Amino acid sequence: ILPDSELRLTMMSSIAQDEVRRLSERVSFGMKRSIDNGVVLGCSNIYGYVKDKGKLVIDEKQAEMIKIIFDRYANSADGLSKVSKYLYELGYKNKKGKRIDTTILTRIIENPKYKGYYCAHKETTVDYHSKKRIRFKPDEWIVYKDNISCPPIVSEKLWDKCNEILKNNSLKHKM
Repeated sequence: ILPDSELRLTMMSSIAQDEVRRLSERVSFGMKRSIDNGVVLGCSNIYGYVKDKGKLVIDEKQAEMIKIIFDRYANSADGLSKVSKYLYELGYKNKKGKRIDTTILTRIIENPKYKGYYCAHKETTVDYHSKKRIRFKPDEWIVYKDNISCPPIVSEKLWDKCNEILKNNSLKHKM
């Protein structure tokens, strides 16, 4: 081993780590630019839509399920478990052929995209080595009305009603 090999290794490691940090910054910058331009980021795995050239396009078959979720939750006394059971009885299942989990139903109801609002900045990677992610609180999300990138599946009134019910039910369970 050469006397300066540890120094070289340390320098190369620092340079590599700095390059990873700069790459992360460039990706974040690109994502912010995309958000500013109305490009829908994230995976294409969103119930009710398919992604096409950075825009969401309504998938009519899946959109029917979304409408049922919102309508049933708003206009019956059913909680999320009963809504999940009802969907399963109608033939709507998750990708594994099982009932759609109540956590998924909660995320669907909370997602402003279903009322035609662009929604981004929901989570971020806090450690680019471990790829650990954190989810932001809804008041930290970037949300604005955009029926072009995110065509609505349900009305704002219905979305608001469901979210009010969800909020009230959540408060009841915390007591």
